[in-house]
Amino acid sequence: MNISRHHSRSLGVLFLLPFFAYGIGTALVTSALKDPEQLAEQRTLFVGGALLLLLNSLLVVGIGVLFFPILRERSPGIAVAYVCTRVMEALTLIVGVVFLLCILQLGDSAQGQTTPEWMPLLNLLSKGNFWAYQIAMIILGAGSVAFCMSLYRSRLLPALLPLVGAVGYGFLALGAVLELFGLPWGIFFSGPGGLFELFLGGWLITRGGRTVTPTVAA
Repeated sequence: MNISRHHSRSLGVLFLLPFFAYGIGTALVTSALKDPEQLAEQRTLFVGGALLLLLNSLLVVGIGVLFFPILRERSPGIAVAYVCTRVMEALTLIVGVVFLLCILQLGDSAQGQTTPEWMPLLNLLSKGNFWAYQIAMIILGAGSVAFCMSLYRSRLLPALLPLVGAVGYGFLALGAVLELFGLPWGIFFSGPGGLFELFLGGWLITRGGRTVTPTVAA
């Protein structure tokens, strides 16, 4: 199971970039929505944030694509499932961005004047983005547990790292489910999974995956 240094570093960068793209994009959109009645004046800020959120979706698909040839040598089924997980995560996040763009269109139509229907629509669209994000995290968390166990069996990483990842992704999915039921604990449950991705990205950039020979079942 051979991983080139360039391949390893590319994967590491792809694991780290989504944190910046989604974090900065969310901050820009949130800042623009602080005064929704003036959203038309914050159009550039809002659009910039939305574009970063779309970039995040492309980056997570790239993770699945680059990991595919690595996982395929050991677990072809998991390799396909992981790509599908990342694609489904990306598509769901894109649906969330569409809700945000609908808010932008709503702001353009209002032209700074609030109507009785304006705020309920704004809240509904904001909730749509929230739900899309939580569903995406459920997909990512549930679909990545097997991915981590495949990494553990392949011995590409220190044994503890993929085990922490499996637990972290499980908690991520659980936290997202709780958020959908109105329990605001998702931020606490997402910590282990987020730290795993940061550590994995750093490991792949600085150390790279180990080169091992796949065991062939008799």
